[in-house]
Amino acid sequence: MTQSPVVRLQDVTKKIGGRTIIDRISLEVYPGEVFGFLGPNGSGKTTTIRMMVGLMSITSGDILIGGHSIRKEFPQAIRQVGAIVENPELYRYLTGYQNLVHFARMAPGISRSRIDEVVRLVGMESRIHDKVKRYSLGMRQRLGVAQAVLHRPRLLVLDEPTNGLDPAGIRELRDYLRKLAREEGTAVFVSSHLLSEMELMCDRVAILQKGRVVDIRAVRRDSESSEAAPDDVWFDVERPEEALRVLDGLGKGRIEDGRLAVTADRKTVAEINRKLVEAGFSVYGIRVKTKTLEDQFLEVTRGESVG
Repeated sequence: MTQSPVVRLQDVTKKIGGRTIIDRISLEVYPGEVFGFLGPNGSGKTTTIRMMVGLMSITSGDILIGGHSIRKEFPQAIRQVGAIVENPELYRYLTGYQNLVHFARMAPGISRSRIDEVVRLVGMESRIHDKVKRYSLGMRQRLGVAQAVLHRPRLLVLDEPTNGLDPAGIRELRDYLRKLAREEGTAVFVSSHLLSEMELMCDRVAILQKGRVVDIRAVRRDSESSEAAPDDVWFDVERPEEALRVLDGLGKGRIEDGRLAVTADRKTVAEINRKLVEAGFSVYGIRVKTKTLEDQFLEVTRGESVG
């Protein structure tokens, strides 16, 4: 990526009572990116988030937000952050709009037009003047996001934002976060235990295990990268063992579960299909063998439960 990262973790370590909870984590999150943070129970996700927002001290290393150190330049760094750690704190006896007005007073330069803008962003125009005590959990989460982005933070940090939401609420929140990243260029850093949702929501994910980042990988691939990158492809073809001999070095071919499997890019797959048909083989289907984020997570963590 050509843009400068919004947040950069540099060899961040946290020790408590001689025990290393977080061990030299380094990663970067960019503008307009939804970045997922995954890990089994006790891997250190919440500890990392608490250090990012200044709720817990850093033993060694540093976190830079907009180029400012969270350790040495805390006011300059934290003013660029919006966050919901666990559940949003709201005044239930006030309306949603009154909550936003109250929080707007805490930061300079937030106009009524900005409040109206974030209300539209999270799709709460019809209920914003109702009291918060009448809101569903999903609506409170949406209001919490609106509150967190009032001051146009460069970084939005969310710790398990989908907890307690029904499927419709989870989908709504996912759509709002992607819209926020796309339209306002906000970097969104989100932890969750719902792997299927992270796969739909995130551009990249980091996998944390025993306090260390063991992998960072892209979840979404653009057309250019998918054009060039080789895939594992299954050919549903008659007589697969004979068909394998026809490949003549095209792709990396083998037999899997009675099917012809090939590792090749898109151009090579088309060439393989042409050669098989010309050789008289009937090709009944071609399917890219993709690994879900859950498959990848379990592969990296060797089956440890996520949480």
